[in-house]
Amino acid sequence: MASPGKKILLVEDDIPLSELIADYLREKGLIVINAMNGAQAIQYSHEQEFDLIVCDLMLPDTHGFKLAERICGDQHCPLIFLTAVSDDDTHIYGLELGAVDFIAKPVRPPVLLARINAQLRKQPVVEDAAIVELGDYKLDYRAKGLYQAGRSIALTNQEFDILWLFIKYSDSPISREFMFQQIVGRPYDGSDRAADLKISRLRRKLAQSGCNDLHIRTIRGRGYILSLDNHA
Repeated sequence: MASPGKKILLVEDDIPLSELIADYLREKGLIVINAMNGAQAIQYSHEQEFDLIVCDLMLPDTHGFKLAERICGDQHCPLIFLTAVSDDDTHIYGLELGAVDFIAKPVRPPVLLARINAQLRKQPVVEDAAIVELGDYKLDYRAKGLYQAGRSIALTNQEFDILWLFIKYSDSPISREFMFQQIVGRPYDGSDRAADLKISRLRRKLAQSGCNDLHIRTIRGRGYILSLDNHA
């Protein structure tokens, strides 16, 4: 069952398909706002906050990747791409851009709903320990903020959630299977690189932001662990 009241932005220019998907999701309790092109999607993203975005790649006035870059400043929520393109390079670029999933066309509404639910279930509940300090770093759960000696480090909500996952399970490495389940929202099939790509992107973001002593390390045969230099 879907999460009642959650708001979805559906960006799809195929009117029959858009109406089919929207009607199905609304029957399941979701609020669906339809955008027929990139311009409408940008307008809605300025006016409203969404819990998840479903976006076609091929739009009449823009490409889905370009649209994602435009609206990421307004929306900090999971993004699922719909696409008839199946090549690895397209999928890899989309995942690096911040997408959480790709769904191939033709789209089956029950499958789309299952993928949406998987992402909505991942959105964590605020915990008692909402602020955690790690050396010179502070993670503020409610603000989804990472700070280094008072300096704010720009992260997306999903990147922060990955860091918070490491804090929550700091006692031991997090397996690739568990990480994939938490990030992507479905069981690991042994070959999907979605979680690995998101970890790689977060590593680059931390390095580019000057967090040179904060590392996501790969422990062979065990998974990933967050470590801070000189803070054993």
